[in-house]
Amino acid sequence: MTRQFWVLIHRYAGLYMAFFLIVAGLTGSILAFRGEIEHWLTPENYDEYYPITIQAKPVLDPFELRERAMALEPGAQCNSVPPHTESGKVFTLACEIVTHKGKDETTEYRNISLNPYTGERIPINLPNPFNEPSLWPVTRKNIMACILLLHYELLLGDEVGLKIFGIAALIWTLDCFVGFYLTLPKFRSNPFPSSANISASHFGRDCRNDGLKKMGSQTKPRSFWQRWQVAWKIKWPSSTQRLNFDLHRASGLWFWPFLFIFAWSSVMFNLRDEVYNPVMKRLFEVSEADPYQTLPQPLYHPPIDFMDAYAIGKRLMAEQAHRKGFTVLKDLGLDYDPVKGHYSYLAHSSRDLTEITTVTTLWLDATSGAFKGLKLSTGEKSGDTITAWLVSLHLVTVWGLPYRMFVCVFGLVISMLSITGVYIWFKKRRTATIKRNIITPVANLSGQVN
Repeated sequence: MTRQFWVLIHRYAGLYMAFFLIVAGLTGSILAFRGEIEHWLTPENYDEYYPITIQAKPVLDPFELRERAMALEPGAQCNSVPPHTESGKVFTLACEIVTHKGKDETTEYRNISLNPYTGERIPINLPNPFNEPSLWPVTRKNIMACILLLHYELLLGDEVGLKIFGIAALIWTLDCFVGFYLTLPKFRSNPFPSSANISASHFGRDCRNDGLKKMGSQTKPRSFWQRWQVAWKIKWPSSTQRLNFDLHRASGLWFWPFLFIFAWSSVMFNLRDEVYNPVMKRLFEVSEADPYQTLPQPLYHPPIDFMDAYAIGKRLMAEQAHRKGFTVLKDLGLDYDPVKGHYSYLAHSSRDLTEITTVTTLWLDATSGAFKGLKLSTGEKSGDTITAWLVSLHLVTVWGLPYRMFVCVFGLVISMLSITGVYIWFKKRRTATIKRNIITPVANLSGQVN
């Protein structure tokens, strides 16, 4: 395949991706500081906005608070419990409310907030992450949710937006390699740039290249790096077209590692089952997210309750940490899956990159309390380690403020690459059109003369 073929591939891939990447880049720059912006716009959505008067008596156990929350809401299933209750802070549980109307069953996700000292319900309505946000009208309460959905599905929903954005991400991933190849200098069989002129006799007259001709083998050809380093630089001052070309090429090279990281991680988020998982399983060793089979009927009231399951999970996690050589840094809570009949004991360990996006998970049977499995974020299976890094880098949960500032700027770079790419295509297309318009009348005139 010729270089021109890959130029065409890069051109039309870029034209397809341009709109998606401009949207993703601009919204991603904002989302790099999503937490801070949401706290500023909607402080009432966070527990800290509702301080509880600290009392002399101790706070209630989180598992007792769970029972009280379920008693307040008929049909409520609170299947996720934090490990501790904090004094002076609202205790909030995310609950699943199942209601039956005849043969129909509806599920609603609702947060229940309690006073940690008394167990009394606090009449506040904190948003539940499992509920779809209302997108219209756009207000300070939902603008960040709108930006997030615009970022990865264009507000078109999972069935359409997620898939077409995923296709763009897959093309972006492949085009990273095409674009990199096109920055490499062309292969030259003759290292002298003016070999045609050097060999020209010019009918016996003096030629400006006669000096090079006499030097012959004494002239050293430019090395690969000497020819490639031009691609890493931006010529200034220069014409608008040259400046756009240099910005496109040089920025693509300097940011190439992160362009690939964000492209492939976008495939992970949008086409996980269709593309990402099959490719990763083919190339690396990976573990299943939750490899256990579903029960014939959901087990809503297991023989082992939350309090006992937490104690068992804590003990089993300590045993696994000793066996596999990692340290448990913090308990994160306990989840229960009635569909599969097991508890998930969650912890932040020395194998996790960050407490926010990576977690050490231990599964135990809800009937027998037996150990079922363990998943470590890093250090055990190469595919899991790569995935943990991709998630953490894309969601900017590592390396603190400096990395978030970098990603904020990087989002603008992504948009700039698409804009300059479209500009280069437009200028070349316009030039080609002008040439055709000039050549065609001349050809017609020639035909008339003949």
